[in-house]
Amino acid sequence: MRRRRRALRRAWRAMTWPLSAHIVFALATGLACGLAVAHYEKGIPPPYAAALGMLVVYPLVVAAWRGFHRLRGVD
Repeated sequence: MRRRRRALRRAWRAMTWPLSAHIVFALATGLACGLAVAHYEKGIPPPYAAALGMLVVYPLVVAAWRGFHRLRGVD
C-alpha cells in the first residue's frame, strides 16, 4: 500500500509540476509585456498588453523553444 501511495504521489508531481511552471512563466511573461508597454504613451493599454503577452507571446515562446531543441536533436 505504501509503495502505491508513493507511486501515485510521484505521478501527481510529474503531472502538476510542468503545468504550474507554465502558469508561472506565462504570468511573468504577461507582466513583463505589460510593464514594457507602460513606458510608451501611445499604443495599447498595459492590461491588454499583459493579456496578449500571456495568451499569445508565451505560447509562441514555448513553440519556438521546442522547435529549437528539436532542431538540435536534444529532444
